[in-house]
Amino acid sequence: MPIEDVLRQRPTGVTPDDESDVVVALVRSAIVLAIMLLPWMGPNYRQIAPLLQAATIVAAIYTLALFVARLKRAWLPWQRFWAICTDLFLITAAILQWPDQGTALFQLYYIIVIVSAMWFGRHGAVTAAVVAIGAFVAAQYATTNYPLEMMDVIGMLSSNGAVLVIIALVSAYVLRARDVERNRSMRLNHELELARSLQRQMLPDELPPTDGYDLAVRLQAAELVSGDLYDFVALDEDTLLMFVADVAGKSVHGMMHVSLLHSHLKAAAKEGMPPAAIADAVNRAVYDALQPNSFASAFIAHLHLPTGKLVYVNCGHPSPLVLRGGSTDEVLRLNTDTTMIGVTTQPAYVQMSTMLEPGDTVVVVTDGVLEARDRDGEFFDEEGLIRALTEMPNASAEEVAVGIMRAVTEFAGGPVDDDAVVAVLRRRV
Repeated sequence: MPIEDVLRQRPTGVTPDDESDVVVALVRSAIVLAIMLLPWMGPNYRQIAPLLQAATIVAAIYTLALFVARLKRAWLPWQRFWAICTDLFLITAAILQWPDQGTALFQLYYIIVIVSAMWFGRHGAVTAAVVAIGAFVAAQYATTNYPLEMMDVIGMLSSNGAVLVIIALVSAYVLRARDVERNRSMRLNHELELARSLQRQMLPDELPPTDGYDLAVRLQAAELVSGDLYDFVALDEDTLLMFVADVAGKSVHGMMHVSLLHSHLKAAAKEGMPPAAIADAVNRAVYDALQPNSFASAFIAHLHLPTGKLVYVNCGHPSPLVLRGGSTDEVLRLNTDTTMIGVTTQPAYVQMSTMLEPGDTVVVVTDGVLEARDRDGEFFDEEGLIRALTEMPNASAEEVAVGIMRAVTEFAGGPVDDDAVVAVLRRRV
């Protein structure tokens, strides 16, 4: 295998943004610098012994190699194993150099054990602790002018070794719990991304061309995925299906119900049913799945393009507004006083109709728009919607959709707390 491939091998489970190797290398660099400067700090420090010099040189060379590999986005062979070995060698050599500071220097083993727990788990941490204890006892034995008795060794182990082993075990379990939580979070994020991808597939990539009409939609999700749904579907050359729905619940929970609702809406629409029949068919299909804690509001409409006749059913949805001539001087609210989808098995949906004249604009929003709050807790409400529309007389569908979403965001002081959809249909003059 080429050396470039060997250098790039990364242990399984190590994410590209893991900076722990760099942090450990920086700590090691600080220790190396301190050791190099100590002989110059006063007469109480004798010349560095050859063993510590060798340990310092090894640590410096290894750290430099690691930084070079890092710059090349590479991975040294057995990088973390040799890091632990290098640090154990360096600290033990320091204890041999300054035996009178052995207890203080022993505490540096704590860092090595914690890092071992982070990199290699419980077994790695305990192994590092045992090796550190053995190295410490050996260093004390080598630098003591009198023979060490068994009680001396037991004393050192009880005062230092026991604490080190406890730190190894506690660190391992704490870090393991962190890794479990992180893995759970990663799986959840993966599922959310899948749900988000599914939603992108449900929403139209582009709105259908409609001769004589402008269409525009804006969606802002409170979470990674939205519980709101919209679509414009050309059923034939003369008929456009428009629906906007709002399923109770956000994130993946709401998303699953959105997917169910969307599939049945599209299936009913393809059968050529009128809006009230579509609503009834969808209610029958999703009622059991939504019960007992979920429901959906929906606005479903058929637009006859040549004449501008709009036939609609409002299933508990905020009333869409029809601006006659694109102005708020005359506003028609599209409401059929029928219940939401998923609330009852006998909803008795009815449909109504209105004629769209050239210049008329239909604005459909979900409750995420109307229920947006400002810092004082006041709702944006329909008054805020009409106020925003008043500032956009005779605007295009795109300008209206963008303007409403901008007005809501400014009113709330940032992104809204609930899913929000703005759908606009305008008949050109």
